[in-house]
Amino acid sequence: MGIGLGLDYVGESAIILDGGRTNVTGSAGYTHQVAVQLHLNWQKLVGWKGFNTHVVLVNRAGHNLSTDAGDRSLVNVQEIYGGGGNVIAHLVSAYGTQDLLNQRMQIALGYMSVNLDFSTSPLYCTFMNNAICGNPKTQTKGSIGFSNTPNGALGGRLRFWPLHGLYVQGGAYGVNAGIGKPRYTRTGFEFATSAYTGVYVPFEIGAIPVYGPHALIGHYKIAAAYDSSIYPSYYDDINGNPIPLTGLPARTARGKIQVWATMDQMILRNGRGLYEGLYLMAGYVHNTPRASPYEHQYYVGLSDRGMIPGRPNDTFGLLVNRITASSTLVAAQKLSYKRGKKLPANALTPQSSATVIEATYNIHVLQGLWVQPDAQYVINPNLEKRVKNLAVLGLRLRVIF
Repeated sequence: MGIGLGLDYVGESAIILDGGRTNVTGSAGYTHQVAVQLHLNWQKLVGWKGFNTHVVLVNRAGHNLSTDAGDRSLVNVQEIYGGGGNVIAHLVSAYGTQDLLNQRMQIALGYMSVNLDFSTSPLYCTFMNNAICGNPKTQTKGSIGFSNTPNGALGGRLRFWPLHGLYVQGGAYGVNAGIGKPRYTRTGFEFATSAYTGVYVPFEIGAIPVYGPHALIGHYKIAAAYDSSIYPSYYDDINGNPIPLTGLPARTARGKIQVWATMDQMILRNGRGLYEGLYLMAGYVHNTPRASPYEHQYYVGLSDRGMIPGRPNDTFGLLVNRITASSTLVAAQKLSYKRGKKLPANALTPQSSATVIEATYNIHVLQGLWVQPDAQYVINPNLEKRVKNLAVLGLRLRVIF
């Protein structure tokens, strides 16, 4: 009939088995999301060919277990935590899409997050750690302009398919410096641009090849983005000297650049469905180190749906994520640490890198119900070598009504 309505619940519980800044063994946390989605096909409703609208609302609540371990970086062990504004209903997105040229071109306009279309994959949220779910989180933390669910900004995107299996897309989104701050984006219904500081412009090329008689599908993406906002340096003061030595205000400069390359490739098919098989996946993200807390992110993993005969909707996942701190930030931290000053980025010692190893198995219990045990091991929580490695056992529950 042209009306698509969705309601689903995701709950994530976890317990710390060992590790952290202090002895927090046995500490547990729970967080959840309830999402409502409304998708309207206006061609079916009123005859407007190729036009669709999409609205998503969420309610989020809970406790971020990673903070108990002293980890305030982007590798939260519960990906669903945060961004909901502690309100009953938080607007995630409200936008329209128009298909053109026999669906070879599509325009999207409205209030939406960058990760709806750029550097995204349905395989990412196979995993419960926040480092990759939705998109590699060094993109979001590296630039405010790379908005991610459940927060958005006013913007638009144009996608074009010059050939079958090959697309190019570009966009322009407002850089909302108030994202994550209740004063500006608590409910998501704040559409004023007073907190906007610039424009985020991503450009991505993607290929979707299919190989062999078993239709082994792959997804390959390479992209770059520019954030036109003005950002302060972590290291240089207004005169170009080290901030930890002078205490003067930071030098500011316009612009940040992000680049990323991601891929996944099915190497073994288990069924007829698009994702029923064994996928290998890998990716890399780079941020401008001058004013970004994270400079590099690398990940490699696999996702296998339907690996057990007779269970086509179960999914096994194994992922290794490595994140490195900005070299500029670390240089400033080392100078501050030697002088007994407070370090930026919630660190007690100079940061370096963190590695997350995660294994998970999503069990399809019955129609609309999944239960997912999950194990994570975080090396250098908060990217600090002096913080004891973190072992966490988690459980995700998803119900689609």
